[in-house]
Amino acid sequence: MKKLIAGAFALSLLATAVSCKKEAKTEIPSTGTDSLAATVPVDSVAGPKKDSVSAAASTTSAGIDLITKSTGKYPHDIKLFEDKNLTDRLKKLTGTQYDEMIKSFNVESPIVSENGIYKLNGCKQHDCPGYSTTMYYDAKNDNLNVAIDKNGKVADFAEKGKITVPDHLKSK
Repeated sequence: MKKLIAGAFALSLLATAVSCKKEAKTEIPSTGTDSLAATVPVDSVAGPKKDSVSAAASTTSAGIDLITKSTGKYPHDIKLFEDKNLTDRLKKLTGTQYDEMIKSFNVESPIVSENGIYKLNGCKQHDCPGYSTTMYYDAKNDNLNVAIDKNGKVADFAEKGKITVPDHLKSK
């Protein structure tokens, strides 16, 4: 009986070690106290450095191209908030609420679009009704809108005026 228990214990330890090794292959080790550094995939570390020269020379809509080319994908998967051009626009637009908005953009919906208007949703993990963010981007007018809902109190931010959003897109 002792051999059976010892064998089961050894098998469970082996399974745990194997699952940890698989996870370690897709992530880089943390070099600091930043919790995001521990979960950044290896290919994202090299990506922004290569494009930093071309990103500086591009227009302010460069970060938005990531949205328009990623319908059906999740913002986290395309590393949307790592794009400097987009984050600069969002910081300018939302001001002091930017940090909380990004911190609470945990539970995401895929990017959806209709007639050149793109919608992104994100909310605070374990408190989606309490804190949620909806972003709209009008590709034709290069206009970005953000709505932050904190317990039913909505703060609207618009770059170049409020985007007219089709009812069908609102419900997606």
